[in-house]
Amino acid sequence: MKIVVCCKAVPGVVTGVAIEPGGKALRYEGQFLAMNECDESALEEALALKRAHGGEVTALTMGPITALDVQYVALAKGADRAVRVDAVAHDPRGTARVLAAALGKLDYDLILTGAQSRDTLAGQVGIAIAHRLGIPFAYAVVDVEVTAGAVRVRKELGGGRYARAELPLPALLCVQTGIQPLTYVPPARMMRARQQPVRSLSLADLGVEPDELVPRGYRFVEVFQPRRTSRVELLDGTPETVAAALLARIKEAL
Repeated sequence: MKIVVCCKAVPGVVTGVAIEPGGKALRYEGQFLAMNECDESALEEALALKRAHGGEVTALTMGPITALDVQYVALAKGADRAVRVDAVAHDPRGTARVLAAALGKLDYDLILTGAQSRDTLAGQVGIAIAHRLGIPFAYAVVDVEVTAGAVRVRKELGGGRYARAELPLPALLCVQTGIQPLTYVPPARMMRARQQPVRSLSLADLGVEPDELVPRGYRFVEVFQPRRTSRVELLDGTPETVAAALLARIKEAL
């Protein structure tokens, strides 16, 4: 089975978080890029399926040259190859456009993505990729079983409920965090991974025009701190004073 895992590079540790002047974006200082947690779980599931059924695993990401660190982690964990698309998109539609085009150049039976990324929590990229490729998908998957020409999955429905579904291959699964335990990568294995080649694709290689990545139909209107809708007041004094003040507050509320 040929499995492709979409691995997003997200800020690992950030400091100095603040709202940009104009109130439409966050500003922060990122120390390094790390693999999105849901995507790392998807990678672990792909490697578990490979161990059980054979095949190969390809890690796919998009981003600047610094996103290579994520691909080296994937190779160190056991991915057979890694592919990076040298592009940056600012909304799920653009990201899905690029990744679907890249997947068109790869062989796959199964595509795994995380259910959502921790920097935007959009949860739309995997579904949009499946739509573009015209293949079935399942969201919030917590268990995968491979059968002849299909996968059977258990997925969350919310409210503590689950459902079982069967999808013919090729298919795309949006995986929940925790489907497999995350494995530790020893430094020596990470050093060997950094010596492996990572295939790089440009937008021109994919036939994607930069104008196609301009956000459309989705924009931030405002970024803001949580607004206080209630407050707590501590009453001090003698029991009589506190009782009188409490009675006054109750009368104000009625």
